[in-house]
Amino acid sequence: MQMESTSPAVSVSGFMLVHAACAFLVGVPAVMFVRRLAQAKGWMAKPREDRWHREPVALHGGVCVLVALLLACVFVPSMPSAVDLSLVAAILPGVLMLAVTGLVDDLRHLKPWTKLLFQVLAAAAVGWALADARGLSTTDAAVIAVWGLVFCNSVNMLDNMDGACATAAIPGFVGIALVTGDPRVASISGAAAGAMAAFWIWNRPRARIFLGDAGALPMGLLFGALAALVAIELSRGQSEQVRPWLPWVLPAMLGLPFMADTVFVCATRTARGQNPMIGGTDHLTHRALRRGWSPWGVLAVIAALGAGGVLLAGVVVLGWG
Repeated sequence: MQMESTSPAVSVSGFMLVHAACAFLVGVPAVMFVRRLAQAKGWMAKPREDRWHREPVALHGGVCVLVALLLACVFVPSMPSAVDLSLVAAILPGVLMLAVTGLVDDLRHLKPWTKLLFQVLAAAAVGWALADARGLSTTDAAVIAVWGLVFCNSVNMLDNMDGACATAAIPGFVGIALVTGDPRVASISGAAAGAMAAFWIWNRPRARIFLGDAGALPMGLLFGALAALVAIELSRGQSEQVRPWLPWVLPAMLGLPFMADTVFVCATRTARGQNPMIGGTDHLTHRALRRGWSPWGVLAVIAALGAGGVLLAGVVVLGWG
């Protein structure tokens, strides 16, 4: 009996690790190639008043992250017997919609409300497609869409300091893979973690390439949608206890660094009468740097928050410890 209970967990962890490794191996040279191409073509993020960096940095690192993620998901088996692309097919249209939206914004600077419109459309498309693929209700589709939209903006907002976004995303995606019992979800989450780890190597202080909206928006949508999907299915899982609150709590735990920064920035900007959607240098990361923290110290806190959120999710959901 013990073998039967531990076997699925080992299998899911194995799929996560395999996909993470594949995405990482693809992502590292891909980011290096795009960085050199961006430098040659002049695709650079120039210093601005509402940005922290003070020298031009290569753009479009998010394109490499998505390429590594998709290659790992499409060409590596996500089930014990074969490649299962049902979840990838459900998520892909919305993710690609936001990737294109983000790329246009990186190049042409879309208006905030225009970006928000495409975020809503993409989140709704992913929510409906995932609910349809998994036999979930319309309410479940709405929950997935809401969390996808929330994390679109949260991930984009924390992409404000060298290494910050990737440092928060890696434990978050690993956490999704650890709490789910579905190897298909674990495969996608593992590939996302591996792709973000490859990007982190080039984005850590001092950053040599930025993620850009072409990476932050779709990766945020992916994170929010997968976290909500896992929460919904766990809330009605094999245990006798039904936990209807789980879909509204678990994604926030798994993405704790993103949530902390987003809530703080939105609250403080609203209190000052400012639009929370407009960029600025008032994030928790920026405040810590102005107080004399080192960039690596800030990243250590972000990593600790991410790991703490995953641990909390494991205790609440799976009874770890």
